[in-house]
Amino acid sequence: MAKKNLGDIEDNNKNLGGVSALFNSPLKETKETKQVSVPEEEIVTYPLRMKKSALKALKILGAQQGITVKDLIMSVIEKEYDL
Repeated sequence: MAKKNLGDIEDNNKNLGGVSALFNSPLKETKETKQVSVPEEEIVTYPLRMKKSALKALKILGAQQGITVKDLIMSVIEKEYDL
């Protein structure tokens, strides 16, 4: 079934609010608006195994400070090894 352009059907009818959002196609983004930021360094994943109690403590500490567990671990590594 082909999509129909209903135009501005909502303008004069208060009962049809939001109808155009359902039926009209979204605006297509141009290539100019999509700019992927290039990170300074390549980021790789590395699995880290730790005790459940240590992870739980890090989660609590992170929640208190408002940062993620990953950021906590990375900040300690950077401080310890002067990275």
